[in-house]
Amino acid sequence: MASIDSGLTPGAPHRPLRRSFFRGDRFQAAAFIVPSCLVLALLTIWPFVYSVYLSLHSVRLTALHRAIFIGLDNYRNLLADGLFLRATLNTLMLAAASIACEIIVGFVVAKAFVSIAHLRWSNWLRSFFLMPMMVTPLIVGMIFAYVFNPVLGVANYLLGAIGLAPVSWFGESIPAMLSILLINVWQWTPFMMLLIMAGLFSIRSDLYEAARVDGAKWHHVLRFLEIPSIRGIVLLGVILRIIDTLRFFDVVYVTTRGGPGDSTMVLTLYAYQQNFQFFQAGVGSAAAVIILAISIVITTFAVRLLRGIEDE
Repeated sequence: MASIDSGLTPGAPHRPLRRSFFRGDRFQAAAFIVPSCLVLALLTIWPFVYSVYLSLHSVRLTALHRAIFIGLDNYRNLLADGLFLRATLNTLMLAAASIACEIIVGFVVAKAFVSIAHLRWSNWLRSFFLMPMMVTPLIVGMIFAYVFNPVLGVANYLLGAIGLAPVSWFGESIPAMLSILLINVWQWTPFMMLLIMAGLFSIRSDLYEAARVDGAKWHHVLRFLEIPSIRGIVLLGVILRIIDTLRFFDVVYVTTRGGPGDSTMVLTLYAYQQNFQFFQAGVGSAAAVIILAISIVITTFAVRLLRGIEDE
């Protein structure tokens, strides 16, 4: 008995303490958070740090171990490269035009869905309208590559049916850029519509009744009631769409490859070509870092504007 007691007595205090440590909130929180942080660091932080490292070196993708430090020369060369500047301009123009069209069309469609919200089939129609943004951009690009095919495409067939001449959608500069814009707007207008519709549903019905009693016209309701009520959520959508448009790649790669010439070249496609076609890993990494810097500057300004709207 003495040996049994002596064996239990010293060990008894330690086991409950060890169990309580593993069952504690701090350990369980760390057990859930630490693996996620490690995965996040491996998938985001390390690639970013390595991209910055490559951007400061003259290095080919096929010989990464032969990197030569050149400082900021890759960035200077990019800012003097006409193709890179054209890609930057095209990306910014595409972002501004597509987001403007998405807001306008999305608002009109959102108003229509709000007005028919009492009908049974409105939910089915709304779900059908949201389908484009559920399709991956690569598949969207492949679909529209067939739609805008100059010989077998549906678009030119419909133009011919009404007596109009066929259009070389991806063979001329202006039609090619308009085609990319149309594809982008078609896919992401439902996203903006969904945000705007949520903002419209948040407006109290008594405010509409008060405006109607006061004799307010539709443009008065739009200007003084609806726009102030939804501008915060619309700005949030604009921030998300800017980030998404700055990394716009799939549709351009499948349809035009940046052509004809460089009329549809965008920043992501430029970085891809430098890395995987010309094997200039340093230049491609510098372009990727600049894309990230542009995203950070634009989103920081937009977030500050959003906070100002929320404080009003």
